[in-house]
Amino acid sequence: MTTATCLEGIELMVRGEIPAEFDGSLFVPMSRRHKDQKKFARWHDSQADLLRLDLTPGRPGRVLAHIMPVDPRAADLPGGGGCGPFYATQPNHGVTIVGSTGWFTNLMYGAPLEVDLKRWDPTRVLRYVDLDEQAPQVTTTAHFAISLDRRYAYFHQSLLTRERRESPVQTAELKLIQLDTRTSDARTWSIVPPQDDDALEGANFHSAFYYEEAGRRFVGLLKTGAVIEHLSPYRRTEEDRTLEPMKPSTIWSLEIDETAHTIQAQLLPGVREMNGLALSHLDCDARSGDGFVLYANFKEADVAEETQGVNCYGESPDNVLEHYAGMLIEPLNTGMVMRYERRGGKSSIGRLQRAYDFRRTSHGHTWLPINLDIDPSGEFVFASFSGFHPRLLPDFVATAYPDRVANMARMRYVPPLLMRLRADTLEPDYDDRRSYLSYAEPVAMAVVGDTARSFVCTFSPEIGLRIYRADDLQCVVAHAVSARLHTWGDTHFRPDPPHMVFAQL
Repeated sequence: MTTATCLEGIELMVRGEIPAEFDGSLFVPMSRRHKDQKKFARWHDSQADLLRLDLTPGRPGRVLAHIMPVDPRAADLPGGGGCGPFYATQPNHGVTIVGSTGWFTNLMYGAPLEVDLKRWDPTRVLRYVDLDEQAPQVTTTAHFAISLDRRYAYFHQSLLTRERRESPVQTAELKLIQLDTRTSDARTWSIVPPQDDDALEGANFHSAFYYEEAGRRFVGLLKTGAVIEHLSPYRRTEEDRTLEPMKPSTIWSLEIDETAHTIQAQLLPGVREMNGLALSHLDCDARSGDGFVLYANFKEADVAEETQGVNCYGESPDNVLEHYAGMLIEPLNTGMVMRYERRGGKSSIGRLQRAYDFRRTSHGHTWLPINLDIDPSGEFVFASFSGFHPRLLPDFVATAYPDRVANMARMRYVPPLLMRLRADTLEPDYDDRRSYLSYAEPVAMAVVGDTARSFVCTFSPEIGLRIYRADDLQCVVAHAVSARLHTWGDTHFRPDPPHMVFAQL
Protein backbone atom coordinates (compact mmCIF):
# COMPACT_ATOMS: atom_id res chain seq x y z
CA MET A 1 0.00 0.00 0.00
CA THR A 2 1.33 3.44 -0.85
CA THR A 3 1.34 6.15 1.78
CA ALA A 4 -0.82 8.43 -0.36
CA THR A 5 -2.78 8.16 -3.56
CA CYS A 6 -2.98 11.22 -5.82
CA LEU A 7 -6.39 11.82 -7.34
CA GLU A 8 -7.24 13.40 -10.66
CA GLY A 9 -7.47 17.17 -10.62
CA ILE A 10 -10.68 18.93 -9.58
CA GLU A 11 -11.40 22.05 -11.61
CA LEU A 12 -12.61 25.06 -9.64
CA MET A 13 -14.99 27.59 -11.17
CA VAL A 14 -13.21 30.96 -11.26
CA ARG A 15 -14.74 34.43 -11.24
CA GLY A 16 -12.66 37.58 -11.61
CA GLU A 17 -8.95 37.69 -12.43
CA ILE A 18 -6.15 35.64 -10.90
CA PRO A 19 -3.19 38.06 -10.57
CA ALA A 20 0.19 37.32 -12.14
CA GLU A 21 1.71 37.02 -8.66
CA PHE A 22 -0.24 33.76 -8.19
CA ASP A 23 1.68 31.83 -10.83
CA GLY A 24 2.34 28.90 -8.51
CA SER A 25 0.57 26.66 -6.03
CA LEU A 26 -1.14 26.83 -2.66
CA PHE A 27 -0.56 23.92 -0.28
CA VAL A 28 -3.20 23.15 2.36
CA PRO A 29 -3.21 20.44 5.08
CA MET A 30 -6.80 19.38 5.76
CA SER A 31 -8.64 17.08 8.14
CA ARG A 32 -11.34 14.69 6.97
CA ARG A 33 -14.36 14.18 9.24
CA HIS A 34 -17.13 11.61 9.03
CA LYS A 35 -20.50 12.95 7.89
CA ASP A 36 -22.18 10.89 10.61
CA GLN A 37 -22.08 13.35 13.51
CA LYS A 38 -22.35 10.49 16.01
CA LYS A 39 -18.94 9.07 15.08
CA PHE A 40 -16.43 10.48 17.56
CA ALA A 41 -12.85 11.23 16.53
CA ARG A 42 -10.54 13.79 18.06
CA TRP A 43 -9.53 16.60 15.75
CA HIS A 44 -5.89 15.55 16.22
CA ASP A 45 -6.76 12.00 15.13
CA SER A 46 -8.94 12.90 12.16
CA GLN A 47 -7.83 11.49 8.83
CA ALA A 48 -5.52 13.82 6.87
CA ASP A 49 -5.82 15.02 3.28
CA LEU A 50 -3.20 17.23 1.65
CA LEU A 51 -4.40 19.66 -1.00
CA ARG A 52 -2.47 21.38 -3.78
CA LEU A 53 -4.16 24.21 -5.66
CA ASP A 54 -2.37 24.96 -8.94
CA LEU A 55 -3.12 28.52 -10.08
CA THR A 56 -2.83 29.88 -13.61
CA PRO A 57 -3.05 33.70 -13.80
CA GLY A 58 -5.49 35.31 -16.18
CA ARG A 59 -9.03 36.53 -16.56
CA PRO A 60 -10.56 34.40 -15.27
CA GLY A 61 -7.48 32.17 -15.07
CA ARG A 62 -7.58 28.63 -13.76
CA VAL A 63 -7.43 26.77 -10.43
CA LEU A 64 -6.91 23.02 -10.40
CA ALA A 65 -7.03 21.06 -7.11
CA HIS A 66 -5.21 17.81 -6.33
CA ILE A 67 -6.08 15.88 -3.14
CA MET A 68 -3.60 13.51 -1.50
CA PRO A 69 -5.22 11.22 1.11
CA VAL A 70 -2.53 10.24 3.64
CA ASP A 71 -2.02 6.76 5.06
CA PRO A 72 -1.26 7.53 8.74
CA ARG A 73 0.74 4.33 9.19
CA ALA A 74 3.15 5.23 6.36
CA ALA A 75 4.56 1.74 6.69
CA ASP A 76 6.25 1.85 3.27
CA LEU A 77 8.15 5.08 3.97
CA PRO A 78 11.43 5.60 5.86
CA GLY A 79 10.52 6.56 9.43
CA GLY A 80 7.02 5.16 9.03
CA GLY A 81 5.17 2.52 11.01
CA GLY A 82 3.73 3.01 14.46
CA CYS A 83 3.47 1.46 17.89
CA GLY A 84 0.29 -0.47 18.61
CA PRO A 85 -2.82 1.48 17.57
CA PHE A 86 -0.98 4.80 17.25
CA TYR A 87 -0.13 6.24 13.86
CA ALA A 88 3.19 7.51 12.49
CA THR A 89 1.97 10.70 10.82
CA GLN A 90 -1.31 12.59 10.62
CA PRO A 91 -0.46 15.88 8.87
CA ASN A 92 -3.72 17.85 8.99
CA HIS A 93 -2.48 21.14 10.44
CA GLY A 94 0.76 22.95 9.45
CA VAL A 95 3.05 23.20 6.44
CA THR A 96 6.63 24.47 5.98
CA ILE A 97 8.17 24.76 2.50
CA VAL A 98 11.78 25.21 1.39
CA GLY A 99 12.49 24.87 -2.33
CA SER A 100 10.39 22.03 -3.69
CA THR A 101 10.16 20.15 -0.39
CA GLY A 102 7.25 20.49 2.04
CA TRP A 103 6.84 19.22 5.60
CA PHE A 104 3.26 18.70 6.74
CA THR A 105 2.44 18.33 10.43
CA ASN A 106 -0.24 17.76 13.04
CA LEU A 107 -1.10 20.17 15.85
CA MET A 108 -0.29 17.73 18.64
CA TYR A 109 0.48 14.14 17.60
CA GLY A 110 2.64 12.31 15.08
CA ALA A 111 5.78 13.06 13.07
CA PRO A 112 6.06 15.37 10.02
CA LEU A 113 5.43 13.94 6.58
CA GLU A 114 7.94 15.09 3.98
CA VAL A 115 6.55 15.56 0.47
CA ASP A 116 8.21 16.17 -2.88
CA LEU A 117 5.97 19.01 -4.00
CA LYS A 118 6.80 18.82 -7.72
CA ARG A 119 6.07 15.10 -7.92
CA TRP A 120 3.29 15.50 -5.31
CA ASP A 121 4.47 12.36 -3.59
CA PRO A 122 5.51 11.60 0.03
CA THR A 123 9.15 10.69 0.60
CA ARG A 124 9.64 9.98 4.35
CA VAL A 125 8.43 10.53 7.89
CA LEU A 126 10.71 12.71 10.04
CA ARG A 127 10.93 10.74 13.28
CA TYR A 128 14.01 11.11 15.48
CA VAL A 129 12.85 9.47 18.73
CA ASP A 130 12.32 5.77 19.39
CA LEU A 131 8.85 4.54 20.30
CA ASP A 132 8.04 1.78 22.75
CA GLU A 133 4.97 0.48 24.58
CA GLN A 134 5.28 3.03 27.37
CA ALA A 135 5.95 5.93 24.98
CA PRO A 136 3.98 5.02 21.83
CA GLN A 137 3.36 8.49 20.38
CA VAL A 138 5.34 11.50 19.17
CA THR A 139 4.74 15.23 19.43
CA THR A 140 6.40 17.65 17.02
CA THR A 141 6.51 21.38 16.39
CA ALA A 142 3.68 22.15 13.96
CA HIS A 143 5.57 25.02 12.27
CA PHE A 144 9.34 24.86 11.62
CA ALA A 145 11.97 27.58 12.00
CA ILE A 146 14.16 28.38 8.96
CA SER A 147 17.70 29.81 9.14
CA LEU A 148 18.33 33.18 7.48
CA ASP A 149 20.17 31.55 4.56
CA ARG A 150 17.37 28.92 4.32
CA ARG A 151 19.96 26.15 4.65
CA TYR A 152 18.53 24.64 7.84
CA ALA A 153 15.09 23.87 9.20
CA TYR A 154 14.61 23.50 12.96
CA PHE A 155 11.86 21.84 14.96
CA HIS A 156 11.24 20.15 18.31
CA GLN A 157 10.29 16.51 18.71
CA SER A 158 9.54 14.44 21.83
CA LEU A 159 7.98 11.20 22.95
CA LEU A 160 4.60 11.14 24.67
CA THR A 161 4.37 8.61 27.50
CA ARG A 162 1.18 6.86 28.53
CA GLU A 163 -0.90 8.52 31.20
CA ARG A 164 -1.04 7.08 34.70
CA ARG A 165 -3.82 7.17 37.21
CA GLU A 166 -2.05 9.87 39.20
CA SER A 167 -0.68 11.92 36.31
CA PRO A 168 -1.51 12.94 32.72
CA VAL A 169 0.63 12.29 29.64
CA GLN A 170 4.27 13.31 30.05
CA THR A 171 6.88 14.25 27.45
CA ALA A 172 10.21 12.44 27.28
CA GLU A 173 13.42 12.80 25.26
CA LEU A 174 12.93 16.45 24.32
CA LYS A 175 15.01 17.07 21.21
CA LEU A 176 15.84 19.91 18.84
CA ILE A 177 16.28 18.75 15.23
CA GLN A 178 18.43 20.60 12.68
CA LEU A 179 17.51 19.46 9.16
CA ASP A 180 19.84 20.31 6.28
CA THR A 181 17.50 21.32 3.44
CA ARG A 182 20.17 20.63 0.79
CA THR A 183 21.36 17.19 1.86
CA SER A 184 18.42 16.01 4.02
CA ASP A 185 20.89 15.14 6.78
CA ALA A 186 19.89 15.85 10.36
CA ARG A 187 21.49 16.26 13.75
CA THR A 188 19.81 16.38 17.13
CA TRP A 189 20.36 17.98 20.52
CA SER A 190 18.74 16.97 23.78
CA ILE A 191 16.86 19.89 25.34
CA VAL A 192 17.21 20.66 29.04
CA PRO A 193 14.11 22.61 30.17
CA PRO A 194 14.50 25.95 31.97
CA GLN A 195 14.75 25.43 35.72
CA ASP A 196 11.62 27.48 36.37
CA ASP A 197 9.56 25.86 33.57
CA ASP A 198 10.52 22.19 33.74
CA ALA A 199 7.16 20.42 34.17
CA LEU A 200 6.97 17.56 31.67
CA GLU A 201 3.20 17.68 31.34
CA GLY A 202 2.40 20.51 28.96
CA ALA A 203 5.91 20.55 27.44
CA ASN A 204 4.66 20.67 23.86
CA PHE A 205 5.53 23.33 21.30
CA HIS A 206 3.42 24.66 18.46
CA SER A 207 5.83 26.85 16.49
CA ALA A 208 9.53 27.62 16.17
CA PHE A 209 11.44 30.67 14.93
CA TYR A 210 15.12 31.35 14.17
CA TYR A 211 17.15 34.44 15.04
CA GLU A 212 20.71 35.62 15.46
CA GLU A 213 22.17 37.94 18.07
CA ALA A 214 25.80 39.15 18.39
CA GLY A 215 26.93 36.46 15.98
CA ARG A 216 25.19 33.68 17.92
CA ARG A 217 22.37 31.51 16.58
CA PHE A 218 19.13 30.77 18.42
CA VAL A 219 15.86 28.91 17.97
CA GLY A 220 12.77 30.03 19.84
CA LEU A 221 10.06 27.48 20.72
CA LEU A 222 6.51 28.61 21.51
CA LYS A 223 5.37 26.41 24.36
CA THR A 224 1.66 25.75 24.04
CA GLY A 225 1.39 24.22 27.50
CA ALA A 226 -1.51 21.92 26.63
CA VAL A 227 -2.00 19.15 29.20
CA ILE A 228 -2.87 15.90 27.42
CA GLU A 229 -4.84 13.66 29.74
CA HIS A 230 -5.27 10.61 27.48
CA LEU A 231 -3.21 9.39 24.54
CA SER A 232 -6.12 7.45 23.08
CA PRO A 233 -9.39 8.97 21.90
CA TYR A 234 -12.14 8.70 24.46
CA ARG A 235 -15.55 10.05 25.31
CA ARG A 236 -15.77 12.03 28.51
CA THR A 237 -18.27 10.74 31.06
CA GLU A 238 -19.48 12.04 34.39
CA GLU A 239 -17.07 9.65 36.07
CA ASP A 240 -14.00 11.19 34.39
CA ARG A 241 -11.67 13.15 36.60
CA THR A 242 -11.74 16.92 36.61
CA LEU A 243 -9.87 18.54 33.75
CA GLU A 244 -6.36 19.69 34.64
CA PRO A 245 -6.06 23.29 33.38
CA MET A 246 -3.23 24.53 31.21
CA LYS A 247 -0.55 26.81 32.60
CA PRO A 248 0.30 30.18 30.97
CA SER A 249 2.39 29.77 27.82
CA THR A 250 6.10 30.59 27.56
CA ILE A 251 8.84 30.84 24.91
CA TRP A 252 12.01 28.78 25.27
CA SER A 253 15.18 30.15 23.67
CA LEU A 254 17.80 27.58 22.57
CA GLU A 255 21.32 28.62 21.54
CA ILE A 256 22.72 26.48 18.72
CA ASP A 257 26.10 25.01 19.68
CA GLU A 258 27.56 22.64 17.11
CA THR A 259 30.08 21.29 19.66
CA ALA A 260 27.47 20.29 22.26
CA HIS A 261 25.05 17.37 22.57
CA THR A 262 22.58 19.13 24.85
CA ILE A 263 21.10 22.64 24.93
CA GLN A 264 20.01 24.39 28.11
CA ALA A 265 16.80 26.26 27.31
CA GLN A 266 16.20 29.74 28.68
CA LEU A 267 12.91 31.60 29.05
CA LEU A 268 12.37 34.73 27.01
CA PRO A 269 11.49 37.36 29.64
CA GLY A 270 8.01 38.80 29.87
CA VAL A 271 6.03 36.13 28.02
CA ARG A 272 4.78 34.09 30.97
CA GLU A 273 3.84 37.32 32.73
CA MET A 274 1.32 38.01 29.95
CA ASN A 275 -0.71 35.15 31.45
CA GLY A 276 -2.01 33.91 28.10
CA LEU A 277 -3.04 30.39 27.10
CA ALA A 278 -2.09 28.38 24.01
CA LEU A 279 0.67 30.49 22.47
CA SER A 280 0.77 29.09 18.98
CA HIS A 281 1.08 30.65 15.51
CA LEU A 282 3.65 33.25 14.57
CA ASP A 283 5.49 35.25 11.96
CA CYS A 284 8.96 36.58 12.67
CA ASP A 285 11.25 39.17 11.06
CA ALA A 286 14.85 38.33 11.97
CA ARG A 287 16.53 39.51 8.77
CA SER A 288 18.71 42.11 10.50
CA GLY A 289 20.75 39.43 12.25
CA ASP A 290 20.42 41.42 15.48
CA GLY A 291 17.46 39.99 17.34
CA PHE A 292 13.95 39.83 15.93
CA VAL A 293 10.43 41.17 15.83
CA LEU A 294 8.01 38.36 16.59
CA TYR A 295 4.25 38.39 16.10
CA ALA A 296 2.45 35.56 17.88
CA ASN A 297 -0.97 34.75 19.28
CA PHE A 298 -2.53 33.41 22.44
CA LYS A 299 -5.64 31.42 21.57
CA GLU A 300 -7.02 31.49 25.14
CA ALA A 301 -8.33 27.97 24.61
CA ASP A 302 -7.56 24.53 25.98
CA VAL A 303 -6.22 23.08 22.74
CA ALA A 304 -5.85 19.53 24.14
CA GLU A 305 -9.61 19.14 24.60
CA GLU A 306 -12.40 18.68 22.06
CA THR A 307 -16.06 19.63 21.98
CA GLN A 308 -17.83 16.75 23.65
CA GLY A 309 -20.48 16.32 26.29
CA VAL A 310 -22.91 18.91 27.63
CA ASN A 311 -22.14 22.51 26.67
CA CYS A 312 -21.88 25.48 29.03
CA TYR A 313 -25.65 26.09 28.66
CA GLY A 314 -26.56 22.57 29.76
CA GLU A 315 -27.44 21.38 26.23
CA SER A 316 -26.47 17.93 25.00
CA PRO A 317 -24.64 17.65 21.64
CA ASP A 318 -27.75 16.08 20.09
CA ASN A 319 -29.55 19.39 20.52
CA VAL A 320 -26.82 21.56 18.97
CA LEU A 321 -27.10 21.53 15.19
CA GLU A 322 -23.61 22.88 14.45
CA HIS A 323 -21.93 20.29 16.66
CA TYR A 324 -20.04 17.28 15.35
CA ALA A 325 -18.27 14.83 17.62
CA GLY A 326 -14.67 15.63 18.48
CA MET A 327 -14.43 18.95 16.64
CA LEU A 328 -11.78 21.51 17.61
CA ILE A 329 -12.24 23.22 20.95
CA GLU A 330 -13.69 26.71 21.29
CA PRO A 331 -11.95 29.56 23.18
CA LEU A 332 -12.70 30.45 26.78
CA ASN A 333 -12.41 34.18 26.31
CA THR A 334 -10.92 36.91 24.15
CA GLY A 335 -7.56 35.94 22.60
CA MET A 336 -4.49 38.14 22.22
CA VAL A 337 -1.88 39.04 19.59
CA MET A 338 1.65 39.80 20.83
CA ARG A 339 4.47 41.84 19.30
CA TYR A 340 7.79 40.86 20.90
CA GLU A 341 10.86 42.84 19.82
CA ARG A 342 14.39 41.96 20.91
CA ARG A 343 17.33 44.20 19.96
CA GLY A 344 20.76 44.45 21.56
CA GLY A 345 19.76 41.95 24.23
CA LYS A 346 16.78 44.05 25.36
CA SER A 347 13.13 43.11 24.92
CA SER A 348 9.88 45.05 24.54
CA ILE A 349 6.33 43.70 24.28
CA GLY A 350 3.16 45.08 22.72
CA ARG A 351 -0.25 43.46 22.55
CA LEU A 352 -3.69 43.64 20.96
CA GLN A 353 -6.64 42.21 22.89
CA ARG A 354 -10.13 43.26 21.89
CA ALA A 355 -13.61 41.98 22.74
CA TYR A 356 -16.34 41.80 20.10
CA ASP A 357 -19.03 44.48 20.01
CA PHE A 358 -21.68 43.66 17.41
CA ARG A 359 -22.68 47.35 17.36
CA ARG A 360 -19.14 48.49 16.46
CA THR A 361 -17.85 45.85 14.10
CA SER A 362 -15.32 48.27 12.60
CA HIS A 363 -13.21 47.79 15.76
CA GLY A 364 -12.63 44.14 14.93
CA HIS A 365 -11.91 41.57 17.65
CA THR A 366 -9.29 39.03 18.79
CA TRP A 367 -11.43 35.95 19.49
CA LEU A 368 -9.38 32.81 18.70
CA PRO A 369 -6.49 34.26 16.65
CA ILE A 370 -5.09 31.77 14.15
CA ASN A 371 -2.80 33.04 11.38
CA LEU A 372 -0.33 35.93 11.40
CA ASP A 373 1.53 37.01 8.26
CA ILE A 374 3.86 40.00 7.78
CA ASP A 375 3.33 41.66 4.40
CA PRO A 376 6.31 42.07 2.02
CA SER A 377 6.77 45.75 2.95
CA GLY A 378 7.06 44.95 6.65
CA GLU A 379 4.56 47.71 7.45
CA PHE A 380 1.54 45.51 8.08
CA VAL A 381 0.59 42.25 9.73
CA PHE A 382 -2.44 40.31 8.51
CA ALA A 383 -4.29 38.28 11.12
CA SER A 384 -7.17 35.82 10.88
CA PHE A 385 -9.48 35.14 13.83
CA SER A 386 -11.78 32.13 14.02
CA GLY A 387 -14.34 33.81 16.28
CA PHE A 388 -16.50 31.99 18.81
CA HIS A 389 -19.49 29.63 18.87
CA PRO A 390 -20.74 29.79 22.48
CA ARG A 391 -22.92 26.70 22.18
CA LEU A 392 -19.86 24.60 21.30
CA LEU A 393 -17.94 25.36 24.51
CA PRO A 394 -18.13 22.24 26.72
CA ASP A 395 -19.21 22.68 30.30
CA PHE A 396 -16.29 20.62 31.64
CA VAL A 397 -13.81 23.01 29.99
CA ALA A 398 -15.57 26.18 31.15
CA THR A 399 -15.76 24.79 34.68
CA ALA A 400 -12.00 24.15 34.74
CA TYR A 401 -11.22 27.84 34.14
CA PRO A 402 -13.53 29.79 36.51
CA ASP A 403 -11.27 32.86 36.55
CA ARG A 404 -10.79 32.97 32.76
CA VAL A 405 -14.04 31.99 31.12
CA ALA A 406 -16.25 34.76 29.71
CA ASN A 407 -19.73 35.38 31.06
CA MET A 408 -21.66 32.93 28.91
CA ALA A 409 -25.00 34.46 29.92
CA ARG A 410 -23.99 37.59 28.00
CA MET A 411 -22.11 35.98 25.13
CA ARG A 412 -23.22 35.73 21.53
CA TYR A 413 -21.79 34.36 18.31
CA VAL A 414 -18.54 36.04 17.21
CA PRO A 415 -17.93 35.81 13.43
CA PRO A 416 -14.57 34.95 11.81
CA LEU A 417 -12.47 37.95 10.80
CA LEU A 418 -9.52 38.87 8.60
CA MET A 419 -7.82 42.09 9.69
CA ARG A 420 -4.86 44.23 8.61
CA LEU A 421 -2.80 45.61 11.53
CA ARG A 422 -0.01 48.19 11.70
CA ALA A 423 3.18 46.21 12.28
CA ASP A 424 4.72 48.79 14.62
CA THR A 425 1.72 49.37 16.90
CA LEU A 426 -0.52 46.30 16.40
CA GLU A 427 -3.46 48.68 15.94
CA PRO A 428 -5.93 48.01 13.12
CA ASP A 429 -5.00 50.01 10.01
CA TYR A 430 -8.12 52.17 10.24
CA ASP A 431 -9.67 54.04 7.33
CA ASP A 432 -13.18 55.26 6.53
CA ARG A 433 -13.76 52.56 3.92
CA ARG A 434 -13.15 49.67 6.34
CA SER A 435 -10.56 48.34 3.90
CA TYR A 436 -8.61 46.87 6.82
CA LEU A 437 -11.07 44.10 7.70
CA SER A 438 -13.30 41.46 6.20
CA TYR A 439 -15.74 39.39 8.27
CA ALA A 440 -16.88 35.79 7.70
CA GLU A 441 -13.55 34.73 6.17
CA PRO A 442 -11.97 31.25 6.35
CA VAL A 443 -8.99 31.30 8.71
CA ALA A 444 -6.52 29.66 6.31
CA MET A 445 -4.71 32.69 4.90
CA ALA A 446 -1.61 33.61 2.88
CA VAL A 447 -0.05 36.89 1.70
CA VAL A 448 1.30 36.78 -1.86
CA GLY A 449 3.25 39.43 -3.81
CA ASP A 450 6.05 41.93 -3.27
CA THR A 451 6.59 45.45 -1.95
CA ALA A 452 5.08 46.94 -5.11
CA ARG A 453 1.84 44.92 -5.06
CA SER A 454 0.53 42.23 -2.75
CA PHE A 455 -2.63 40.24 -2.17
CA VAL A 456 -4.25 38.25 0.64
CA CYS A 457 -6.02 34.99 -0.06
CA THR A 458 -8.23 32.84 2.17
CA PHE A 459 -9.48 29.31 1.61
CA SER A 460 -11.80 26.58 2.83
CA PRO A 461 -13.21 23.62 0.85
CA GLU A 462 -16.74 24.91 1.40
CA ILE A 463 -16.26 28.64 0.68
CA GLY A 464 -13.45 28.23 -1.82
CA LEU A 465 -10.47 30.45 -2.61
CA ARG A 466 -10.85 34.22 -2.26
CA ILE A 467 -8.17 36.69 -3.37
CA TYR A 468 -8.18 40.29 -2.05
CA ARG A 469 -6.00 43.30 -2.60
CA ALA A 470 -3.80 43.59 0.46
CA ASP A 471 -4.43 47.32 0.68
CA ASP A 472 -8.21 46.90 0.40
CA LEU A 473 -9.86 43.87 1.96
CA GLN A 474 -13.19 45.04 0.57
CA CYS A 475 -11.94 44.38 -2.98
CA VAL A 476 -12.33 40.76 -4.10
CA VAL A 477 -10.03 40.18 -7.07
CA ALA A 478 -10.97 36.55 -7.71
CA HIS A 479 -13.11 33.75 -6.28
CA ALA A 480 -12.71 30.05 -7.13
CA VAL A 481 -14.95 27.31 -5.77
CA SER A 482 -15.96 23.68 -6.30
CA ALA A 483 -18.54 21.72 -4.30
CA ARG A 484 -16.51 18.56 -4.89
CA LEU A 485 -13.76 19.81 -2.56
CA HIS A 486 -16.15 19.86 0.37
CA THR A 487 -18.20 16.76 -0.39
CA TRP A 488 -15.80 14.48 -2.28
CA GLY A 489 -16.29 10.86 -1.20
CA ASP A 490 -19.32 9.12 0.25
CA THR A 491 -18.63 9.24 3.98
CA HIS A 492 -16.54 12.31 4.85
CA PHE A 493 -16.45 16.08 4.62
CA ARG A 494 -13.61 18.54 5.15
CA PRO A 495 -14.05 21.33 7.73
CA ASP A 496 -12.16 24.60 7.50
CA PRO A 497 -8.37 23.99 7.43
CA PRO A 498 -6.19 26.21 9.66
CA HIS A 499 -3.28 26.99 7.31
CA MET A 500 -2.00 27.24 3.76
CA VAL A 501 1.29 28.28 2.12
CA PHE A 502 1.97 29.67 -1.37
CA ALA A 503 5.03 28.54 -3.32
CA GLN A 504 6.45 28.95 -6.81
CA LEU A 505 8.27 25.72 -7.52
